[in-house]
Amino acid sequence: MKMNKLAVFFSLLFTFHLSLVSRVPAQNLTVPEIMQQPSIAGMRVEGEKLSPDGKYVVYLWNAEGKERRDLYLVSTSGGEARKILSPKDLLSDKPKEEKENKLNYGLIVEDDFAKAQRNQIGNLDWSPDSSKILFSQNGDIYVLKIGETKPRRLTNTKGFEGGASWLDNQRIMFSQSGNLFAIDTEKFLLTQVSNEANPQKFISIFGAKASKNGEFVAYIVSDGSAQRALFVPNYLDEFVQTPSVRRGWSEQKVFVAKTDGSLEKPIEITLPKTEGKSYFSGSEWLADNKSLIIDRIDQTNKRRQMFLVIFDKENNSIAYLIRQEKDEKWIGGPGRILEAHPTDPTKFIFSSEEGSGYNHIWLLEDVGPSPGEDGNTKVKTAQSLGTKLTDGNWEVSWAKWAKSSNGENSNLVFASTKENTSERKLTVISNIPRSMSRIDLPLERGMKGDFQLENNTLLFSQSQWNSPSELYSIDLCFDCKKAASAVKLTSTTPEPFLKRKWNEPKFLEINSRDNKKIPAKIYLPADFNKSKKYPMVIFVHGAGYLQNVINGWNNYYREFMFNQLLTQRGYVVLDIDYRGSAGYGRDWRTDVYDFLGGKDYEDHLDAIDHMVANYSVDAKNVGVYGGSYGGFMAGMLVLRAPEKIAAAAALRPVFDWKNYYAANPVYTSQRLGIPTENPEAYKRSSPIFYADKLERPLLILHGLVDSNVHAQDSQQMIEKLIRLGKTEYFEAMLYPAENHAFERPTSWTDEYLRILNFFEKHLKN
Repeated sequence: MKMNKLAVFFSLLFTFHLSLVSRVPAQNLTVPEIMQQPSIAGMRVEGEKLSPDGKYVVYLWNAEGKERRDLYLVSTSGGEARKILSPKDLLSDKPKEEKENKLNYGLIVEDDFAKAQRNQIGNLDWSPDSSKILFSQNGDIYVLKIGETKPRRLTNTKGFEGGASWLDNQRIMFSQSGNLFAIDTEKFLLTQVSNEANPQKFISIFGAKASKNGEFVAYIVSDGSAQRALFVPNYLDEFVQTPSVRRGWSEQKVFVAKTDGSLEKPIEITLPKTEGKSYFSGSEWLADNKSLIIDRIDQTNKRRQMFLVIFDKENNSIAYLIRQEKDEKWIGGPGRILEAHPTDPTKFIFSSEEGSGYNHIWLLEDVGPSPGEDGNTKVKTAQSLGTKLTDGNWEVSWAKWAKSSNGENSNLVFASTKENTSERKLTVISNIPRSMSRIDLPLERGMKGDFQLENNTLLFSQSQWNSPSELYSIDLCFDCKKAASAVKLTSTTPEPFLKRKWNEPKFLEINSRDNKKIPAKIYLPADFNKSKKYPMVIFVHGAGYLQNVINGWNNYYREFMFNQLLTQRGYVVLDIDYRGSAGYGRDWRTDVYDFLGGKDYEDHLDAIDHMVANYSVDAKNVGVYGGSYGGFMAGMLVLRAPEKIAAAAALRPVFDWKNYYAANPVYTSQRLGIPTENPEAYKRSSPIFYADKLERPLLILHGLVDSNVHAQDSQQMIEKLIRLGKTEYFEAMLYPAENHAFERPTSWTDEYLRILNFFEKHLKN
C-alpha cells in the first residue's frame, strides 16, 4: 500500500518523538520496565490462609515472579517457607499435537501468556483439625495432607466445582452448576444440598454460610430472570463471540438446608416484606449453630434491618427484627462487620456508622433463644441499640473475637484509623463488656490489612509507601507481661527494588472551599526548585470509595512507579482522596450523594489552586489521568474546567451513569438513586452530557471485554464527539484482549506509553 508524502512525514515524526520519549538515562525508570512481568517490585503472595490451630500459613507465590503460582507452607513462628506443590505436579507436561494450519499467520489467541494464566491453583482452605489443605485447579477439587507430597483428587468432571470449603474434618461443600453439594472424603458419598439454582432460568445461589459445626447452611437464592443481558463482544478469535453478563436488581430469598440432605426440602426464611426490592449484605450463625442473624438493606439503600431467625420443631422459621438503622443518604461503611460470639449464642458484634458518623463496633447481647421455665424455648430480642465498644472520629475496618488465657472469649482485636488515616492501628480490647481495657499492639508503622485470626495467632499484611506488602504474624497473649513482637513470614521483594532511590511523597491536607481538609500526597522532582515552574499531573484513584493517600502498598503499584517516572521527567504529581473516598467517615463518604462530579470535582479544583500557589505549578500545564472512577473524574475535569486542565487521559471511564446503573445497580443507586426517579442527577453527573464543552486534549483508553465498566461508555462518547466535530481534541485506543483490570504487560506498556507521550506533547510547552 502506497503512502502519500504527508503520511510518511507524520509517521517519521511520531517515530522520532517516541524515540525521544523512550531515551532516558539508565538509572531512570521506563514504562516497559514498570509494566514488565516479572515485576521489578516482585510478586505479592495470594490466597494466604492461616491454619485453625494458628501454627501454619499456606499461600500462593512464584519465586521467579511469573505465573503459574506454587503452593507454599510457612510456620507462624518463623523460618524458611517451603514449596509443597506446583501446578505442573498436577498436569501433564506433554505438549498437545496440533495439526498444521497454513492460515495460522495472524493473531495467536492462546499464546504463552494465556496458557500461563490457566491451570492456576486456588481456593485454599484448611480442615478444622489443621491436618489437610483443600484447593482447586481447573474446576476440580484436591486435598493434600500436611507432610505428604501427592494430593488426592476428589473430582474429575467436565463441569466446574467452585467455592469449595470444609464443613468438618471429613466433609467438603462446593458448588456445581449453581447448586450446593457436600462430599464425604472418607465414605465418598456425594449429597446434593440445594436444588433451587437453574441457570436456564437465571436463578442462582450465592452467599452460602455454613454453621460452625457444619450441620446447616444458609444461602441466598437470586432470581435474575428480569435482569438485563449486557453483551461483551470478543473480537480476537476467528469468529466474533458475544458472551453476556446479566446485571440489575434480582429477587432474593434466604434458604436454610441441612448439609447431610436429611431435610425433605430446604427451609425458606420468611422475613417482613419491604417496599420494593432489597438485598442481603450478610448472614451469621450464632454459637448454638441453630440461630441465624440476617443483615438486609432496602433497595433505596436508606434502611438496614437485622433479623434473628430461629426454627421450631417442624422446621418453620420465625424471624425477629432486632435492630434497624436509617440514613438519609445511604447505608455504608468501610467493612460490614458481623461476627458471632464463639461460645455465647446470645452475643454478637457488628459495625455501624450510627451516632458518630464513623464506622465503629457495637455489641448486642442477651438476644437469641433460651430455655424458659416451662421447658419451651423463649426468644430475647434487643431492647436497645446495643453497647458501643469503640468511639471517636476514626473508623474501624476489621474486628474479631479472641480468647483470654483462661479460654473465655471476652477479648476483641480490631484495626482502625485511630492514630493516622494513612495507616492502620491494631488494638486489643480485653474483658468485654464489663471492665474493658485497651492496648495498642506494638507494630511498625504503615498500612496493614488482610487480617486473619485463629487460636489467638493474628496473620496480616504490612507495607509502607516504598515497601511492598509482606505477611506477618503475632501471638496475642493477653496476660503476658510483655507483648510479643511480630514475625515476618515472607520476603518477596527483590533487593534491587528496595535499594532503589525513590522520591518520597509528601503527605498534606488541603483546604476545601467548604472548609474541610482534603487528604493529599504529592511527588516532587528530586531537584525541585521553587523559583522554576513545573507541569503537574493529577492521578485520580478509582472505585470512588477507595483510599490512596496511604503509607502503604496496593494495586496501584504500577501507577506509583509511573508517578515516580513523571517526577524524573520534571513533573509535579498530585494524588488526593477526594470526597467519597474511604477512610474518613460517613459525611466524607456521602458528600457525593446526588451529584457525582460535584464536591469530588471541586476538591480537585481546590487542590490545583493550592499546588499552583504553593508548589510552583504552572497553571497552564496541568494534566490528569485515572481509571474507572478516576477515568470518569478525568473526563469531568477536562470537559468542565478547561481553564484548569490542559490535557486528560481517561482509562476505562464511566461516561454515562445510567449505563453503570445497568451494570452495578447497588453502587450507582446508593449515590444517585434510580435513573427514572432522579434523571437530573444522572444527567449532571455524566461526562457525556458535557461533551460539547470539550476544548482541551482528551485521550480515551478502554478494554473491549470490560465486564464492569462496559466499553459502551467510551464508544458512545467517541461517537458523540465525532458528531460534534471534536476530532481535533480527542484520540482513543481500545484493547481487544483486556477486561476492566488489564493483565498483559504488553497492554499495560502500550497504555502508559500513550499516556506519557500524550502528557509530554501537551504539558511541556
